[in-house]
Formats: sequence, structure tokens, C-alpha cells
Amino acid sequence: MAVLTFTGFSIFPYLATYMVSNVGLTEQQLPLIYLAGGLCTLFSMNWIGRWADRAGKLRVFTLMSLSATIPIIALTNLPRVNVAVALATSTLLMICMSGRMVPAVAMMTSSIDARFRGGFMSINSAVQQFACGIAASVSGFIMGQSSSGQVTHFPIVGIVSVCCALTCIYLARFVKAAPGENEPTNLALPSAETL
Repeated sequence: MAVLTFTGFSIFPYLATYMVSNVGLTEQQLPLIYLAGGLCTLFSMNWIGRWADRAGKLRVFTLMSLSATIPIIALTNLPRVNVAVALATSTLLMICMSGRMVPAVAMMTSSIDARFRGGFMSINSAVQQFACGIAASVSGFIMGQSSSGQVTHFPIVGIVSVCCALTCIYLARFVKAAPGENEPTNLALPSAETL
């Protein structure tokens, strides 16, 4: 969860600054990024959750993490573009980043026995908050500002984020379901022989 959170929060705290300073959006256009991203993830997360239930959580997590690397690199290297391109890139990033969380949380919660789940989730939340702070700090150390006011070294932050996303794919393979948490995907009616 720490690496998963680090992937997103190395970028998101500086997204607004980069979009204004480097991409050329105005302060008035910034809310459009979060409006478009929020509306799209409202639907995409539901669809990805259903997909993960059908196709397997690890498979969907892997595909969504790989997919996230494309908008990460695209956004952290985005030059001055029109509003539509900026919105499309940031929205795709939000869809892919939030899409990783759905199967990841499902895998993690199923890895813990139900009687310990409340305590686990509180520790998990603390780990997330700690990782958010570390990610923002690390990105802040990497980035700089040019004499013209543009954000510098944001592509390096993008590379760090991609490395974290790929690390998550590797680590996710070690998450195993707790005993009794594996449910059959296809429920068949009992045959006459078993009755």
C-alpha cells in the first residue's frame, strides 16, 4: 500500500502547479481537471471493480498498473497544449490511477482474516497517509523552478512514479487470500449424484 500510494502522490500534489506553469492552463481552468477526472472515475471505478470480480483481481491490477504508466509519462512530459489535450491526459491518469486501487484494496482486504480486518484497515490507512507525505516530500526535493517560473525535473518524478507502479505489480504477486476468502467464480447446482 505504501508503494501504491507513493506512485500517485509523487505526482498529484504538484499537478495543478505544473498544469498552470508548464502546460499553460489558467487558474480558472484548473477545476475542469478535477471535474472531468472525478466524473469519469465515478463510472470507471465501478466498471473496473466488476471487471476485477470476473477476470481476477491480480490480472486487472497488473493491467491497470501497466496502463497507468502511459499517462504518467505523458502528463509529466506534457508541453504547452490546448485545454482538451490537457484534460484528456489528466483524466486518463486519474482513471488508471484510481483503477489500480479497486483490485488492490480487494486483494489486501481478502488477505486478512475477517476478525482482524478492522485493525488491519486502520494500520493500512496510517501507512497510506505516511506514504503520501513521503511521496510529496521526495517529489519536492527532485523538482525545481526555472527563472521563468516553470516547474523543472517533473519528468524525473514521472520516472520514479513509473518505477513504483512496476514495483507494485511485482509485490502484488505475494498477496495471498486468507483461508476461507477464496470463493468459486462459477457456482454450479449440485448434481443428482451429490444429493
